Amino acid sequence: MIALVHSELLKLRTLRSTAWAAAALLVITALVSGLALGDAGAKDFSTPQQLREPLLGIGYTAAFFLAVLGASAAAGEYRHRTISQRFLASPGRRRVLLGKLATYAGIGLVTALVVTALALPLAHAVVSSKDLTLGLDDAWLRLTGGIAIATMLAGMLGVVVGSLTRNPTTAMVAIFGAWMAEKIGGGVLGDIAQYLPYALIENVLGLNTPMAWGYAALALAGLTAGLAVVAQRTVVPRDVT
Repeated sequence: MIALVHSELLKLRTLRSTAWAAAALLVITALVSGLALGDAGAKDFSTPQQLREPLLGIGYTAAFFLAVLGASAAAGEYRHRTISQRFLASPGRRRVLLGKLATYAGIGLVTALVVTALALPLAHAVVSSKDLTLGLDDAWLRLTGGIAIATMLAGMLGVVVGSLTRNPTTAMVAIFGAWMAEKIGGGVLGDIAQYLPYALIENVLGLNTPMAWGYAALALAGLTAGLAVVAQRTVVPRDVT
């Protein structure tokens, strides 16, 4: 398993797109932390909870980034036909999928910690200059933990989507299409909508709270695990060329 994780990390390190995407995420984090809080103190944007919303938005961006990265990496191996060598090196295909899931969970955790470590000081500096506060004395653990868990699970969910679709374009359509479908049709589904992937991610982050965030995290983990089992039993064992 450790060798599989190392090989996945090596693959990401050798892709220029990984560095560019990571740099873009850091730039977005810095810009949102500084510019989005430039209006701090205005009407309906002055309480600690309101001022923390841009930070939750950064967490949402990081989660989306990991979902896209995981899906693209998993599906890309089928597109470029390198998955054959992967399965020859490790014939246990279940271990290959588990290795990918572990890798992107770890990358998600590191990404969450990095963007949080960058965003919090910048945001604190901006709001402090306006004699306001983010109120993080009691909320920093909830904020950091929510971003970390959401980003880890989003990365794993992306791997599952990539494994199910086996095509990067189809995987991107699935990820963005599901997001749009939730936003458009969520109201029609009623209470069921709160158990959809992006609604659960938002709940874990704290952007909406129809249920306790711990329950939302468990539901998201269960959904990811269920789809991983489907991928393992129906798609991953198929012949590759």
